Amino acid sequence: MQLIYFFITTIINYILKIYLYFRIFKKKEDPARFKEKLAIYSIKNNYENLIWFHCASIGELKSVFPIIDYYLEKKKFNILVTTITLSSYKIFEKKYKKTRNIIHQFAPIDSPQIVKRFFSEWRPIFIFFTESEMWPNQILEAKKLGIPIILINARLSQKSFKKWLIVKNFASKILRSFNLILCQSKESLKHFKYFNTNNVEMIGNLKFIINDNEKIVDIENKNLINKKIFLALSTHRKEENVCIEAHKILKKYYPNLLTIIIPRHIDRIKEIEITVKKSQLNYLIANSFSSIKNNYDIIIVNSYGETQNYLRFSKFVFIGGSLIKHGGQNPLEVALNNSVILHGPYVNNFFEIYEFLNNLGSSFKINSTEDLINRLKEIFNSNKVIDTKIKIKEIGKEIYNNTITKLETYLSTK
Repeated sequence: MQLIYFFITTIINYILKIYLYFRIFKKKEDPARFKEKLAIYSIKNNYENLIWFHCASIGELKSVFPIIDYYLEKKKFNILVTTITLSSYKIFEKKYKKTRNIIHQFAPIDSPQIVKRFFSEWRPIFIFFTESEMWPNQILEAKKLGIPIILINARLSQKSFKKWLIVKNFASKILRSFNLILCQSKESLKHFKYFNTNNVEMIGNLKFIINDNEKIVDIENKNLINKKIFLALSTHRKEENVCIEAHKILKKYYPNLLTIIIPRHIDRIKEIEITVKKSQLNYLIANSFSSIKNNYDIIIVNSYGETQNYLRFSKFVFIGGSLIKHGGQNPLEVALNNSVILHGPYVNNFFEIYEFLNNLGSSFKINSTEDLINRLKEIFNSNKVIDTKIKIKEIGKEIYNNTITKLETYLSTK
């Protein structure tokens, strides 16, 4: 299998420029920096003692900010961060734009020729991959060069585990190439151990770590003050239907009810609008938080980046990707708002986080429109408030300390 993968990724190298130009046309690549994915750089690497952190996108990047910050504070390392998506670069830029000793590049595509150029240019002394970012050519090249590779916040879901089983011997070789694997869950620990991996431990999910230094600007909207607000967040197809139907019923009991829908993909706005029209409810497509006016039943949010503003006005939140077989979305950002969380049965991507919140009494599973209606009635009429943020903060501190201890213990021997 290794030879087949090597051969395919070698051949693919010759058509990658066409593929990336197509993505530029679709506005999914930076036209000024796309060549970084081919390990062709406009800047020269002058960094010594370089640590390489690789993350796929926003969620993975945010989860390792505390670890990156720790090594920046040590001041004896320079740091390279690679990500895949444009949105993750914007998050990096927002946090580290004025920070010395750290640089962002788009991640090299896992083709042998590209990987060799990447290592020749950057020469990292340690590598941190995150979650399920396990690229065979990069891993095997790093091992050949004798560079320690650590997988932090490691995740191997049931779905991915089944795929790796198809190529068990190849998977074992790749996974045993990691010098240290720190897992985010018991399920992942079990899956990694199946492949006889080295130095694998369960530490916990880095997403529990709260960044208390992050500044949140309060934005007022007087139109929302007297509303009972239900927020449907990161919804997928069919989930909006459930929330809209629930609103129609609940409006009879709560005339001041407002349902705000923030879809996972805003290119589905028209589709959602058609559903709302059929319900004969008053609605508004809002491009910004401040544009929301009074006298609407449904608000459909047509922009990204203002979720925190909406959360501040709602303590009742349904998190999507969970009534369909998607695997759920990360609920921690919502939980930090001390909101009551509702979710469907399909939350396998974040099973242990939801289990923690369910046991705490701050989240509840629903299976249908009727379940959603009944649960919302119950929590609307309850004054019970659980300080979920405090609980998360305690767990996050422990996970952070344990992670740093493990990394320092390992790296001090190298």
